[in-house]
Amino acid sequence: MNLYKLNDNNILPLSDIIATIGMFDGVHIGHGKILSFLKEKAADLGLTPLVLTFDKHPRHVLMNDADNFKLLNTSEERYSLLQSHGIDNIMEIGFSPEIGSLSTYDFSLRYLVNTLHIKALVVGYDNMFGNKQINDFNRIYELGKAYNFSIFEATSLIYKDIEVSSTQVRKALNTGDVELANAMLGYKYFAHGCIIKGRQIGRTIGFPTANIELSDHLKMLPKEGVYATTINLNGKNYIGMAHIGPTPTFESYKPTFEIHIIDFNGDIYGQHIEVQFLKRIREIQKFESSQALMMQLEADKKQCIQLYQ
Repeated sequence: MNLYKLNDNNILPLSDIIATIGMFDGVHIGHGKILSFLKEKAADLGLTPLVLTFDKHPRHVLMNDADNFKLLNTSEERYSLLQSHGIDNIMEIGFSPEIGSLSTYDFSLRYLVNTLHIKALVVGYDNMFGNKQINDFNRIYELGKAYNFSIFEATSLIYKDIEVSSTQVRKALNTGDVELANAMLGYKYFAHGCIIKGRQIGRTIGFPTANIELSDHLKMLPKEGVYATTINLNGKNYIGMAHIGPTPTFESYKPTFEIHIIDFNGDIYGQHIEVQFLKRIREIQKFESSQALMMQLEADKKQCIQLYQ
């Protein structure tokens, strides 16, 4: 995969480009449909497919909302997923307030015409790039006629009466419905992180847990609760159960992200781990005793094993 950092002074090694523009957060099945359409049109027209995207989500820059608005993918994850869809060329623009102020017409003239010299453009069903307050998206067609590039419109993808979008995936994760989120993503929602030392209470009741520090604080986690998961550690897969949230049984109300790896023993502090979410199996609860919690964890473990089989 070729990742280009785009600015006005780039001399780009690509020509005869058909581009599509978007954040592509999640790279869900709706995005997959757009990317397939992009590649099909590229093959039909003998053009080079390219995804134009941004280094930061516009909402983080324009609304300063990184604390509340988490992302489905880190940049590294997003580019890897785009590559898995057969996208070999990605161009990244460093998003800034100045770029966010550009109208659709001015943005397109600067980047699509003067920098990329595109031959064609694929726009998604909800693709409205450019300053929404100016609201001149339809002028893209005027620009296409003036500079002789074609515009193709991709249609939406519907799953169980839901128009698939990054917003809908976030809604599913915020309610703990990771099964719905996974169906819309086309893969199991995952998070990466480093294993750090916690309070080590779990090992005192026979369920040692690994506390995970996310690789990127902007990464979204599902709703608080206990989840059946799969774990990738050192290239091997394991069954796991995740705890997201406080641990009220032990009077700890600071949210944590902890994993119990089923049938695993070993010192893994400092190691990198990937957690894939399968299903939310219950709410966070306060148990009357450690023994009551241990009995519930045994039931949780059985459920996780059954879901994995």
